[in-house]
Amino acid sequence: MTNFLFMLLVAFLLVVLYETEILTANDIAANQTMMFGILVVMELTTIVVIPMALKLFSLKAVRRKLLAEKGDALLFWGTTRINMLCLPMLINTFMYYQTMSPAFGYMAIILVLCLFFVYPSIGRCIEETSEEGE
Repeated sequence: MTNFLFMLLVAFLLVVLYETEILTANDIAANQTMMFGILVVMELTTIVVIPMALKLFSLKAVRRKLLAEKGDALLFWGTTRINMLCLPMLINTFMYYQTMSPAFGYMAIILVLCLFFVYPSIGRCIEETSEEGE
């Protein structure tokens, strides 16, 4: 839960710092080749990590570990799942403000919306480490 809130706080802090112009954009958008490369990599990353993160706990190997090791496995795999969504979200947020390219902004928004589906509530944690959760 701490990791989840920390990542959201960092993203919110990035937005506030750029919107208040405490941080300013560099001229990274001038290099079109690099910009295109970063955009393609982030689009592919976003497209791949969303279904992976949402279905991670359904994978047989992960499910077996969650049922066998309970809390330890849940901490590791839950943190992994949150980081799979939050790290690209932070990169997309940063790149949006560096380039003002709407594609990065849209990808960051999509990843934020996906976080609602992996919110680490107590009920969800109990469900994901019990036999009835299958």
